[in-house]
Amino acid sequence: MAFSPIAHTTVFVEKPFEMSYADAMRGLRTWLDHKKIQPTAFKVATDGRIGFEMSFLTEQDALAFRRFEWLPY
Repeated sequence: MAFSPIAHTTVFVEKPFEMSYADAMRGLRTWLDHKKIQPTAFKVATDGRIGFEMSFLTEQDALAFRRFEWLPY
């Protein structure tokens, strides 16, 4: 899984090829809700790599999100 910090509070996470967008978004939302983290911005990224770009209010939330792992669906 590829995480790329874009700024201190923005993180890109690549969507697994075999996972649908709906399953990926559901997984992200479940993880964020469980951790009680609310992104300030959410963008589907399709330029070069396909995934999600998420911004957070604090660097601490962004660092926590970098520990996100896709669960088997």
